[in-house]
Amino acid sequence: MKGFIIDYTLSYTAAPLMPIETKNVVELYLQTQNWDEVKKKVIDDDILQKPTLDSRKRVFSELKKRLLNLTQPELEHFSDASMDDVKVLSLVSCLKTYRLMYEFVLEVIREKYLMFDYTIEPSDYSSFIESKEVSSPKLSGISETTHYKLKQVLFLILADVGLIESTKNHYITKPMLSEAVIKILLADNPKLLSALLMNNDEIAHYAKREE
Repeated sequence: MKGFIIDYTLSYTAAPLMPIETKNVVELYLQTQNWDEVKKKVIDDDILQKPTLDSRKRVFSELKKRLLNLTQPELEHFSDASMDDVKVLSLVSCLKTYRLMYEFVLEVIREKYLMFDYTIEPSDYSSFIESKEVSSPKLSGISETTHYKLKQVLFLILADVGLIESTKNHYITKPMLSEAVIKILLADNPKLLSALLMNNDEIAHYAKREE
C-alpha cells in the first residue's frame, strides 16, 4: 500500500482531474522509469498543452506528486485502461495525495449515499470545512478566495470522474468500476473502494473472490 498523505495538501487547485494528461505522463514514465526524463519531455514538447513554461512546470509537478502515491499495478493499468478506468485511477491519485478531498468523499459523499441522500447541499461542504478548521490551523488560516478555489476545483474533479452529475448539479452518482480496477484497488487499500461508493458487503464480496 502506498499513500496516503497525512497533511492537508491544498495544491490541487493547480490542476483538476486531467485524466488524458495524467495518462500521457504515466505512459512516459513507464517507458523511461525516470522522472527527470519525463519532466523534460513534458515541458519541451508541451504534453500538458499549457501556454507558459511556468504553468507547464507547475502542473507537471502536481501530477507527479499524485502519481508518486500510486502503486506499480495502478500505474501499469493506465496503458490499457478505458477512459472510465483512467478517470478512476486519476481520482485515486488525488484521494491519496489530498487528505481534504479524501475525507470529504468518505465522510460526506459516501455517508450521504449510504443513507440514500443523494444531493450535496452547500451546507454539507461548509459544515465539513468548519469541522476541519477546528483542528487544522492551516485550513483556518487560508483566505476566502482560496476556500472558493478549493471548492471549485474539488467539485470539478468530482464531476469529471462521475461522483456527482455536474458542477451545477451536485447529485451523487456511483462511478462504474471495471473488474480490473476493483482488483487493483482492493490489493492497494479497500478504503479506496469505499471512497468510490462501494458498500461494505460489496467490498467483502470482491475480497472473498481474491482469497
